[in-house]
Amino acid sequence: MPKNTGESFTKPTDDAPTALDVATFDVRAWARGTAPVTRSVAVCGRPDLMGHIEALKDELERAQAAEFDDQRPLAKSHAVELAQALEAARADMLAAMVVFTFRGLRPGEIEALNAEHGPGDPDAITDFDYRVWARQCVKVSPAHGEPVSGVDWETLKFMHLGDPETEASGLGLYFMRTIAKTANAAASGGGVDVPFSSASSALTQGSSRS
Repeated sequence: MPKNTGESFTKPTDDAPTALDVATFDVRAWARGTAPVTRSVAVCGRPDLMGHIEALKDELERAQAAEFDDQRPLAKSHAVELAQALEAARADMLAAMVVFTFRGLRPGEIEALNAEHGPGDPDAITDFDYRVWARQCVKVSPAHGEPVSGVDWETLKFMHLGDPETEASGLGLYFMRTIAKTANAAASGGGVDVPFSSASSALTQGSSRS
């Protein structure tokens, strides 16, 4: 007999469906609702600002320590200026953040790209890899403004390598550790778990108690 918790208890009916009841669970209907794996990554277009921000943080700490000297008003004024410069640099870096979302590959997509453009090189990054990643990209969301649906492979290549003619340096290894890594993770599938957010859990549990 269930313990009385002060809440109403409804006895389950004999015909209540269960996930293990093959007579009521339609696998085909469930399969029609499936979708490829997606992975998202935030990429900063101004990673060079990290060094500038770190230098400002160090200088700010020194300025705050100097407030204990005889020139306290001057040191405090300098600390405020550094803090303002630091926050401005952080704002610029946040404004340069873009979220890329990639999906898993559908059966036959790699073979179709192979047939159309030739196979890639397992030992090097080629145009084939950029074409695959572009095929996987379903959304690009800037920090400000509306998201766009995907990106072309030439743009991904430019992001990675830059352009010597325009002196654009590209993202280099940062590209590989963000864009390429995330796209490859979506392509491989891997383990799929329901992401947990401690912040949303705390907020929703708190609202349910009120």
